[in-house]
Amino acid sequence: MDHRTLKERLAGAFVALITPFDAADQVDVAGLRSNAAWMLARGLDGILLLGSTGEQVHLSEFERALVLEVGRQQIPADRLLIAGAGLSGTRQTIEETRQAGRAGADVALVVTPSYYQKAMNAANLTNHYRAVADASPIPIMLYSVPPIVNVTLPAEAVAALAGHPNIIGMKNSGGDPQMAGLYREAAAGHDFIILGGSAHAAPGFLLTGLVDGVILAAANVLPEAAANLVRAARDGDIAATRRYGELLRRVSETVGRHGIAGWKAGLAARGQVGGLARLPLRNITDSERQQVIAWTNELAAAL
Repeated sequence: MDHRTLKERLAGAFVALITPFDAADQVDVAGLRSNAAWMLARGLDGILLLGSTGEQVHLSEFERALVLEVGRQQIPADRLLIAGAGLSGTRQTIEETRQAGRAGADVALVVTPSYYQKAMNAANLTNHYRAVADASPIPIMLYSVPPIVNVTLPAEAVAALAGHPNIIGMKNSGGDPQMAGLYREAAAGHDFIILGGSAHAAPGFLLTGLVDGVILAAANVLPEAAANLVRAARDGDIAATRRYGELLRRVSETVGRHGIAGWKAGLAARGQVGGLARLPLRNITDSERQQVIAWTNELAAAL
């Protein structure tokens, strides 16, 4: 797929899909297949596997390869497979992107390294991403997710990287409009896709052109709302954009308050496969699960 076509297809709606585990705490392959098919049947343009919501950091190298292999088998060629990648070191991250390429992923979403946070300045991050992009067999996207890794990708680094032929865009999971504006300005003059990862900020960012599409954890519970949100914004339908954005905001504030365990319980409430989050993440109590089910049913009924 040429980069121009890929960028056009990335301007859509994607779910940051959870990774289901079975009773033996192994990757639930059947559950992953079922979840992926269910998501795509609800209008999403593709799926991010091994993102923050997919517990990439809790999976072994073998498990990460397995998830991508199963995902590619389930996700048809007319939908995109985005592979979450990124480890503490550049060398290991390059190998992650190569594994993603071997698995048939369309693009690698590379999270900012964060172990040595004080060293993650614009110069070091630029060097990291440039080395990864030079070596990756598939296009990469930058990934700034400060709420998770406590590192904000500087706009200065985006400006230095936006023209790289193998860097086609970024995901901004922050909700700060000023930072979103700086990213858009930094990429000016380049065919550079920006996807939003904040359900709260997505409607405004889409309507003002600060992002071109979304990758949302909230789409685990309301994939229909994510797909319709992007379509409404693209059509200039402000009322519908606000309506679907409000549903995604509400699911983020209710189900999402429990983190990955909440998303898994919400997905299970929609009749799919959730399971438990891996330690050291806290799993929800039975009473919390009943509340998640009630919230999910209420919001799904409002679609």
